[in-house]
Amino acid sequence: MNLGLFLKTVNAIFLFCFFTFDSTAQVYSNKESSTFSFTLGMTSSNLIKDSVKYKTAILFTGGFIYTVVLTEKVNVGLELLYTGKSFKDADKIIKYRYYYIDVPFYLQLKLSESVRLNLGAQYSSFTNSKIIVIDPDGKAGVNIKPYNNIKPSDIGVLGGIEINLNKNMSAAVRYTLSASTFFEEKNTNFGVFQFSLNYAVYRTHKQFLNRHKENE
Repeated sequence: MNLGLFLKTVNAIFLFCFFTFDSTAQVYSNKESSTFSFTLGMTSSNLIKDSVKYKTAILFTGGFIYTVVLTEKVNVGLELLYTGKSFKDADKIIKYRYYYIDVPFYLQLKLSESVRLNLGAQYSSFTNSKIIVIDPDGKAGVNIKPYNNIKPSDIGVLGGIEINLNKNMSAAVRYTLSASTFFEEKNTNFGVFQFSLNYAVYRTHKQFLNRHKENE
Protein backbone atom coordinates (compact mmCIF):
# COMPACT_ATOMS: atom_id res chain seq x y z
CA MET A 1 0.00 0.00 0.00
CA ASN A 2 1.21 3.51 -0.81
CA LEU A 3 1.17 4.77 2.78
CA GLY A 4 2.64 8.18 1.96
CA LEU A 5 -0.12 8.95 -0.54
CA PHE A 6 -2.79 7.76 1.89
CA LEU A 7 -1.51 9.96 4.74
CA LYS A 8 -1.24 13.02 2.49
CA THR A 9 -4.83 12.55 1.31
CA VAL A 10 -6.10 12.08 4.88
CA ASN A 11 -4.33 15.28 5.98
CA ALA A 12 -5.77 17.24 3.06
CA ILE A 13 -9.33 16.19 3.86
CA PHE A 14 -9.01 16.90 7.58
CA LEU A 15 -7.53 20.34 6.84
CA PHE A 16 -10.45 21.03 4.52
CA CYS A 17 -12.89 20.00 7.27
CA PHE A 18 -11.09 22.13 9.87
CA PHE A 19 -11.13 25.33 7.84
CA THR A 20 -14.75 24.80 6.82
CA PHE A 21 -15.79 24.40 10.44
CA ASP A 22 -13.71 27.38 11.57
CA SER A 23 -15.06 29.74 8.91
CA THR A 24 -18.51 29.62 10.56
CA ALA A 25 -17.44 29.53 14.19
CA GLN A 26 -19.40 32.68 15.14
CA VAL A 27 -22.55 31.83 13.16
CA TYR A 28 -25.37 29.80 14.73
CA SER A 29 -28.24 27.91 13.19
CA ASN A 30 -30.58 25.04 14.07
CA LYS A 31 -29.91 23.58 10.60
CA GLU A 32 -27.02 21.32 9.74
CA SER A 33 -24.24 22.80 7.63
CA SER A 34 -21.88 19.82 7.42
CA THR A 35 -21.59 16.15 8.38
CA PHE A 36 -18.61 13.85 8.96
CA SER A 37 -19.30 10.10 8.65
CA PHE A 38 -17.68 6.70 8.58
CA THR A 39 -18.61 4.31 5.77
CA LEU A 40 -18.20 0.57 5.30
CA GLY A 41 -19.52 -1.67 2.56
CA MET A 42 -18.91 -4.11 -0.26
CA THR A 43 -18.05 -3.85 -3.94
CA SER A 44 -18.95 -5.99 -6.95
CA SER A 45 -16.51 -5.28 -9.79
CA ASN A 46 -16.02 -6.30 -13.38
CA LEU A 47 -13.75 -5.37 -16.28
CA ILE A 48 -15.33 -3.47 -19.15
CA LYS A 49 -14.59 -4.69 -22.71
CA ASP A 50 -12.11 -7.35 -21.61
CA SER A 51 -11.34 -10.15 -24.05
CA VAL A 52 -11.39 -12.96 -21.46
CA LYS A 53 -14.90 -12.19 -20.15
CA TYR A 54 -14.04 -12.29 -16.46
CA LYS A 55 -16.82 -12.72 -13.91
CA THR A 56 -17.70 -10.24 -11.16
CA ALA A 57 -16.35 -10.79 -7.64
CA ILE A 58 -17.06 -9.32 -4.20
CA LEU A 59 -14.67 -7.29 -2.03
CA PHE A 60 -14.97 -4.41 0.46
CA THR A 61 -14.72 -0.65 0.77
CA GLY A 62 -14.41 1.65 3.77
CA GLY A 63 -13.39 5.15 4.79
CA PHE A 64 -14.67 8.64 5.56
CA ILE A 65 -17.32 10.99 4.15
CA TYR A 66 -17.55 14.76 4.54
CA THR A 67 -20.60 16.63 3.21
CA VAL A 68 -21.29 20.37 3.20
CA VAL A 69 -24.68 22.00 2.74
CA LEU A 70 -24.76 24.42 -0.20
CA THR A 71 -28.50 25.12 -0.44
CA GLU A 72 -31.76 23.64 0.84
CA LYS A 73 -31.65 21.12 -2.00
CA VAL A 74 -27.93 20.61 -2.73
CA ASN A 75 -24.94 19.30 -0.76
CA VAL A 76 -21.39 18.68 -1.90
CA GLY A 77 -19.64 15.48 -0.81
CA LEU A 78 -15.99 14.44 -0.51
CA GLU A 79 -14.85 10.94 0.45
CA LEU A 80 -11.64 9.07 1.21
CA LEU A 81 -11.96 5.32 0.67
CA TYR A 82 -9.81 2.22 0.65
CA THR A 83 -11.48 0.02 -1.96
CA GLY A 84 -11.03 -3.52 -3.19
CA LYS A 85 -11.92 -4.22 -6.82
CA SER A 86 -12.04 -7.86 -7.80
CA PHE A 87 -12.98 -10.20 -10.63
CA LYS A 88 -12.43 -13.86 -11.40
CA ASP A 89 -11.85 -16.41 -14.11
CA ALA A 90 -14.37 -19.06 -13.11
CA ASP A 91 -13.07 -21.67 -15.55
CA LYS A 92 -9.57 -21.64 -14.03
CA ILE A 93 -10.73 -20.84 -10.48
CA ILE A 94 -8.57 -17.72 -10.25
CA LYS A 95 -9.43 -14.50 -8.42
CA TYR A 96 -7.75 -11.13 -9.03
CA ARG A 97 -7.89 -8.50 -6.29
CA TYR A 98 -6.84 -4.87 -6.76
CA TYR A 99 -6.76 -2.28 -3.96
CA TYR A 100 -7.08 1.47 -4.52
CA ILE A 101 -7.28 4.73 -2.61
CA ASP A 102 -10.46 6.32 -3.98
CA VAL A 103 -11.38 10.00 -3.64
CA PRO A 104 -14.97 10.57 -4.82
CA PHE A 105 -16.24 14.16 -5.20
CA TYR A 106 -19.90 14.76 -6.02
CA LEU A 107 -23.03 16.86 -5.82
CA GLN A 108 -25.76 15.49 -3.59
CA LEU A 109 -29.28 16.39 -4.73
CA LYS A 110 -31.95 16.13 -2.03
CA LEU A 111 -34.99 14.37 -3.47
CA SER A 112 -36.67 14.46 -0.04
CA GLU A 113 -35.71 14.77 3.63
CA SER A 114 -34.39 11.20 3.66
CA VAL A 115 -33.41 10.45 0.04
CA ARG A 116 -30.43 11.94 -1.83
CA LEU A 117 -29.07 11.46 -5.36
CA ASN A 118 -25.26 11.53 -5.76
CA LEU A 119 -23.62 12.53 -9.08
CA GLY A 120 -19.93 13.22 -9.57
CA ALA A 121 -16.43 11.94 -10.29
CA GLN A 122 -13.76 9.83 -8.60
CA TYR A 123 -9.97 9.70 -8.66
CA SER A 124 -8.35 6.33 -7.85
CA SER A 125 -4.70 5.52 -7.12
CA PHE A 126 -3.41 1.94 -7.09
CA THR A 127 -1.85 0.58 -3.87
CA ASN A 128 -1.41 -3.19 -4.24
CA SER A 129 -2.88 -6.34 -5.78
CA LYS A 130 -2.76 -10.11 -5.62
CA ILE A 131 -3.88 -13.22 -7.45
CA ILE A 132 -5.56 -16.13 -5.66
CA VAL A 133 -5.42 -19.55 -7.30
CA ILE A 134 -7.21 -22.62 -5.98
CA ASP A 135 -4.41 -25.09 -5.23
CA PRO A 136 -5.53 -28.54 -4.00
CA ASP A 137 -1.90 -29.44 -3.22
CA GLY A 138 -1.37 -26.47 -0.91
CA LYS A 139 -1.92 -26.62 2.86
CA ALA A 140 -4.74 -24.06 2.77
CA GLY A 141 -6.03 -25.13 -0.62
CA VAL A 142 -5.09 -21.79 -2.19
CA ASN A 143 -1.99 -20.14 -3.61
CA ILE A 144 -1.73 -16.36 -3.11
CA LYS A 145 0.87 -14.25 -4.92
CA PRO A 146 1.45 -10.55 -5.68
CA TYR A 147 0.20 -9.44 -9.09
CA ASN A 148 0.82 -6.52 -11.43
CA ASN A 149 -1.62 -3.61 -11.46
CA ILE A 150 -3.77 -3.03 -14.55
CA LYS A 151 -4.54 0.66 -13.93
CA PRO A 152 -1.97 2.69 -11.90
CA SER A 153 -4.55 5.45 -11.59
CA ASP A 154 -8.09 5.95 -12.79
CA ILE A 155 -10.65 8.71 -13.16
CA GLY A 156 -14.26 7.60 -13.07
CA VAL A 157 -17.79 8.95 -13.14
CA LEU A 158 -20.29 7.95 -10.45
CA GLY A 159 -23.99 7.93 -9.78
CA GLY A 160 -25.93 6.62 -6.82
CA ILE A 161 -28.62 7.09 -4.22
CA GLU A 162 -28.52 7.37 -0.42
CA ILE A 163 -31.43 6.73 1.97
CA ASN A 164 -31.64 7.55 5.68
CA LEU A 165 -32.33 4.56 7.94
CA ASN A 166 -32.42 6.63 11.14
CA LYS A 167 -30.95 9.88 12.48
CA ASN A 168 -27.32 8.78 12.12
CA MET A 169 -27.37 5.79 9.77
CA SER A 170 -27.94 5.70 6.01
CA ALA A 171 -27.63 3.09 3.26
CA ALA A 172 -26.13 3.96 -0.13
CA VAL A 173 -25.75 2.28 -3.50
CA ARG A 174 -23.44 3.58 -6.23
CA TYR A 175 -22.02 2.64 -9.59
CA THR A 176 -18.63 3.96 -10.69
CA LEU A 177 -17.35 3.58 -14.26
CA SER A 178 -13.87 4.39 -15.59
CA ALA A 179 -14.24 7.54 -17.70
CA SER A 180 -11.81 6.18 -20.30
CA THR A 181 -14.49 3.62 -21.22
CA PHE A 182 -16.09 6.31 -23.38
CA PHE A 183 -13.03 7.20 -25.48
CA GLU A 184 -10.40 4.43 -25.17
CA GLU A 185 -11.95 1.21 -26.40
CA LYS A 186 -8.82 -0.95 -26.06
CA ASN A 187 -7.95 0.03 -22.48
CA THR A 188 -8.94 -2.02 -19.45
CA ASN A 189 -11.66 -0.27 -17.46
CA PHE A 190 -13.46 -0.92 -14.17
CA GLY A 191 -17.17 -0.99 -13.54
CA VAL A 192 -17.80 -1.07 -9.77
CA PHE A 193 -21.13 -1.47 -7.98
CA GLN A 194 -20.91 -0.42 -4.34
CA PHE A 195 -23.27 -0.92 -1.40
CA SER A 196 -22.38 0.75 1.90
CA LEU A 197 -23.68 1.76 5.31
CA ASN A 198 -22.78 5.26 6.50
CA TYR A 199 -22.73 6.39 10.12
CA ALA A 200 -22.64 10.11 10.98
CA VAL A 201 -20.28 10.81 13.90
CA TYR A 202 -20.11 14.62 13.84
CA ARG A 203 -22.34 17.45 12.63
CA THR A 204 -22.12 21.22 12.66
CA HIS A 205 -25.23 23.35 13.03
CA LYS A 206 -23.75 26.60 11.73
CA GLN A 207 -25.29 28.00 8.62
CA PHE A 208 -23.17 29.66 5.89
CA LEU A 209 -23.76 33.34 5.09
CA ASN A 210 -26.06 33.89 8.05
CA ARG A 211 -25.06 36.23 10.90
CA HIS A 212 -28.27 36.02 12.89
CA LYS A 213 -28.60 33.63 15.81
CA GLU A 214 -31.71 31.54 15.20
CA ASN A 215 -34.16 30.24 17.76
CA GLU A 216 -33.87 26.50 18.20
